[in-house]
Amino acid sequence: MNMHATPTSTAANLPGLSTTQSSSITPDECSHVRLGDSASPAAPELASSQTATSAPRGQTEAHSAESPSRDAVALSFGAGSSSQTQRKVVYFVDHSVTAIAYAEGHVMRPSRVRALHSLVHSLGLDEDAHMTVCHARPASAEEMGVFHRGAYLECLRRAPVICGNPLEESSLAFQKEFDVPFASRHGDCPLFPEIWSLVSSQAGASLACAEALIRGDAKVAMNWAGGMHHAAAAHASGFCFVNDIVLCIRRLLRHYQRVLYVDLDVHHGDGVEGAFYGNHRVMTLSIHQFGNGFFPGTGDFPSRDTADSFAINVPLPTRTGDAAYLLCFRTALASVVQCFDPEATVVQCGADTIAGDLIGRLCVTTLAHTQCVADVLALGLPTVLLGGGGYHVFHTTRCWAIHTATALGRTAAQLPLYVPRSDPYYMDYRRECVPHRPTLHVFLDPDVDNPLPLEDSLVYWRHFCHSIQWQMRAARLVRQRFYRTVSLSQQRRAVFLQRFASRGETEKYVVAGDNRKRTRPAPELLDEGSAMMS
Repeated sequence: MNMHATPTSTAANLPGLSTTQSSSITPDECSHVRLGDSASPAAPELASSQTATSAPRGQTEAHSAESPSRDAVALSFGAGSSSQTQRKVVYFVDHSVTAIAYAEGHVMRPSRVRALHSLVHSLGLDEDAHMTVCHARPASAEEMGVFHRGAYLECLRRAPVICGNPLEESSLAFQKEFDVPFASRHGDCPLFPEIWSLVSSQAGASLACAEALIRGDAKVAMNWAGGMHHAAAAHASGFCFVNDIVLCIRRLLRHYQRVLYVDLDVHHGDGVEGAFYGNHRVMTLSIHQFGNGFFPGTGDFPSRDTADSFAINVPLPTRTGDAAYLLCFRTALASVVQCFDPEATVVQCGADTIAGDLIGRLCVTTLAHTQCVADVLALGLPTVLLGGGGYHVFHTTRCWAIHTATALGRTAAQLPLYVPRSDPYYMDYRRECVPHRPTLHVFLDPDVDNPLPLEDSLVYWRHFCHSIQWQMRAARLVRQRFYRTVSLSQQRRAVFLQRFASRGETEKYVVAGDNRKRTRPAPELLDEGSAMMS
């Protein structure tokens, strides 16, 4: 779809995506926008360099002696993969957050999505007839309060006041209780005046992704500004203030019985795992770096006592390469899908897994990372793709742009080997790759990256295979016990109704049963059996 013209056929096929801003998340919750016409100011940490060129956007460029082979790039999509299937895709953007900065020198840069949108536009992905670019409204405090504590959200809402007078007694109390100290380049989660705009935008777009899938407007929905998987209900953690992933999954549970969460970030997704720990309707799968005190220090292989937690962790050693990463991920994904049979998936695509990241220490390229996303999309389930970590800005933008192309069914032959010269940030990519031209995929640097030998990685893989076998066995037992309990309850209810049928009290009983008090606080967390019996 040409984003420089009025949306036509694609918009007509997506009745839930109106062209006007709405005041609530309803079928009219978002508005169409144009990636190439953003008027938001450039962020200081993403200084761009305009390059005059007449090359058309998305044009495949010729090979040169310094380029990798096209066969190597094709590995990221997989030969004959179903990633080539055409899907309806909704791409959510919010240009207002691109100028927000955590603190001076902070490694987390929300402005990176500006360079991402620019690259997606330069590749011509926003012109695809199956893709709709939309702007979602910010989430309200009530919507975020489904998971987060009201007092914590009030602290974030009062950020401008607290930052204006950080030494006031009430301000100090807020900062200490919720682990959000006043802006400092040394703090993971510094409080800054624009924080409420940022978190409400992140949460609103992730909720809109869930609604787009529920309504059937799209098969894949993306919010690259989201994916904040560390935030807890009452405190910030790991650069994350509001856990938009938990909010998204809870919204999906209103419509889908089982949701699979896949976390590709280099850090363990502790916030999401903790929110759904032991919930048999949500299975979390996290593949991450582990050991030597790496944050957050959780996500090791589970013990026998916690095997029925529905939380699958794949801890990897430092310097794990593509082959071992893909082997572990595919082993885990195949086992989880066979056992859990999900109806929808949510994928956190943290790009700090990519080699060269400022924090992560894995040796994974965009080839393997994209193949993981393609494997999930190949399941054919409604899928939400979210951002996350990624502290090398221009590695992150390339990674997520390729994921966007993968969701649209683009093959390697349909993408350029290099970052288009027409991209406003081309010279920033160019400076990283001197003396070579910047490739679209991120490859290992032989002078810096030293992947762990595959033989050493296989030791971890064998340990993981042994672990996941009894984890899946425990998960099956939990589900079998649950369905057995539901079946017995239904049988007893039927006998009870038959007993009172002869007395003419069946209708009275049903009314009384429907008016009984519910013990669960949220309707989306009702068990499948409770939903069937109500």
